[in-house]
Amino acid sequence: MLEQFTFALNVTAPILILLILGITFRRTGFIDQHFINIANSFVFNITLPCLLFFSIASTPLTQSANIPLFLFGVLFTLGSALLFWLVSLGLIESDNRGVFIQGAFRGNMGNMGIIGIALVLNAYGTEMLAVASLYMALIAMIDNPLAVLILKPKGHRPYKSILTNPIIIAVFLGLVFSWLQVSLPTFITQSGQYLAQMTLPLALICIGGSLYWQNFQNNPQDVIWATLCKLLFMPFLGTCLAIYLGFTGQELGLIYLMLSSPTAVSSYIMAKKMTDYGSIAAEIIALSTALSTLVITVGLILLQTTGYL
Repeated sequence: MLEQFTFALNVTAPILILLILGITFRRTGFIDQHFINIANSFVFNITLPCLLFFSIASTPLTQSANIPLFLFGVLFTLGSALLFWLVSLGLIESDNRGVFIQGAFRGNMGNMGIIGIALVLNAYGTEMLAVASLYMALIAMIDNPLAVLILKPKGHRPYKSILTNPIIIAVFLGLVFSWLQVSLPTFITQSGQYLAQMTLPLALICIGGSLYWQNFQNNPQDVIWATLCKLLFMPFLGTCLAIYLGFTGQELGLIYLMLSSPTAVSSYIMAKKMTDYGSIAAEIIALSTALSTLVITVGLILLQTTGYL
């Protein structure tokens, strides 16, 4: 039992510590909202694309392309959106349903993949990073247009946000370099790695600095239900289905960790621009992020104890 607990703690504790540091830095004035905005933009446009590009470009395509895993992720994401739409019909007011559904199914992969990538990296090291990067990019390509359809804005073109997404561009270029087996000069690779290494600590501190506990006071029913769907129902159903289909070991671990990642920060941006209920999206993000490390730790211990990981 101690071994299982140690494994789970090693995966989730570093993330929790950096989130707490972000909260502390924000409260003590070391960082402010302006810093968080600039840092988030820097991570999204520069450091995370570097992390994904160099991890994929340096991995043979045969090792990173896992078609059954990717197919499972796509189909389960679509099925989850449909399931939570059905759930919302009996639980959520019609005006809030779009924000609820997006908060319930859309993981952090849609925004920057920070927590999902950090969890996989802590659990399995760089060995699974290229696979996780491709998985995340593929789901992001589905999440963005799906969220637009759910929120039902007028005149929005989801394909534009996909084609100009730095994450997807980096993954595509990484695949091209991997397929062509291009060897980059050492000074370029080293410079890119320096930028890549900034990604997770900087982004996690900013996520922590963005959490506001007072946000939980409004719309409690919608927020609690969406958080339960994202952190409990979705990973439970997805992991059980993956076990039934024969996924084991690191593949099963990647599925669980990615499905357990909290609601995407970008869901707030989309909800704010396209609806009048951006505050509900912010509350879902805050609560799911705050509880995610505890829930993921318990889930990892259960999977380890039962012998599936």
